[in-house]
Amino acid sequence: MRREVLYRAIDQVVTDLKSCSLPELYEKLMERFHRPGGEREENIRIPLDPVHKYIVAASAYGEPEKKVCEIFDLSNLSESSYWESLMHNENPSAIFEMRSSINFAISHAPKLLSLIEQDYIESIRSESKEIPEELKGKSLISVLVVEDKGQFSSPKRLTYALDAISNLYSVFAIIEGEGANDLIVLACDSGSDKSFDFLGLAKLTEQVKETIIAIWDRRVFYRQRHVSESLSLISESLPIIEKISELKESGKLEPEQAELLKRQAIAGATQFIEAGAIIPELEGVSSHSPKQLLKPEPKLLVSPWRDESAKLEVEENKEKEANDNSDSEELSNEDIELLDGLLKKAKKKKKPKKT
Repeated sequence: MRREVLYRAIDQVVTDLKSCSLPELYEKLMERFHRPGGEREENIRIPLDPVHKYIVAASAYGEPEKKVCEIFDLSNLSESSYWESLMHNENPSAIFEMRSSINFAISHAPKLLSLIEQDYIESIRSESKEIPEELKGKSLISVLVVEDKGQFSSPKRLTYALDAISNLYSVFAIIEGEGANDLIVLACDSGSDKSFDFLGLAKLTEQVKETIIAIWDRRVFYRQRHVSESLSLISESLPIIEKISELKESGKLEPEQAELLKRQAIAGATQFIEAGAIIPELEGVSSHSPKQLLKPEPKLLVSPWRDESAKLEVEENKEKEANDNSDSEELSNEDIELLDGLLKKAKKKKKPKKT
């Protein structure tokens, strides 16, 4: 699990525990076993509103939040059967253990966040005043290289993802008259996916994000076609290609430079698609899943690709290779020697007799 994902999952769980008043609820439950004189109040009224609020909140949890709950022994809180049994349970140990888990998570989980927090990342996102002077006026591009369970990226796939951002950023930097070498990789992380956080000039990073969203829009439009078929259609129709053409026609770019920039922009877009990379901003611009449509090329994955069409192609290639091998191995070495001997005999018989 990537640190950013874990960071947000812990923060979400802790926030829900406090906003649903579960610590106060468990204090009331414990009162049943700590009455003055040892008397126990059997019919204390337990407010169900905190229970309902938390179950609703927990129903939206993804795998990261569920894992956090499991680690902190909080999973039962989202089960209605747990609450039903708890209301009639006269054993204080179960209530005490859950109260301890809740209090521990609220008190200590936020402290763990400071251990896993990446340098500068959260400060830049929150626009904190503590950002170093050399990083001010810049913004982040977060790129995710998604990996399904059992799949691993080749070095070439990661290179494609890095080069894609570098190429697109460089194109916009040259057009805007800015330095093309100030883009930096501020942080990288891995877990279920791999992520790279780039830092560059705000006006350039925004244009790169807009271009990636444009790539996504066209990938959705051409979703019925195979990636290799739609690459040229997507790349050639991007707004940046049209902008380069306009600058060339207006004389702001020399024809040679315009052609180089066009090739670089197409290369960046192609690499981004082939790498199967995504950015977080894509999640909110379409109902289609970026992880499904922007799959990497099978050749960039180390493990076997699970796409049905790709599996079929692999089987066809194996069958063809087997047929080719069988054809080439029809004659053994002994067969060839025997055939060669027969040919020599045939030639001798054809020689004309001397008169």
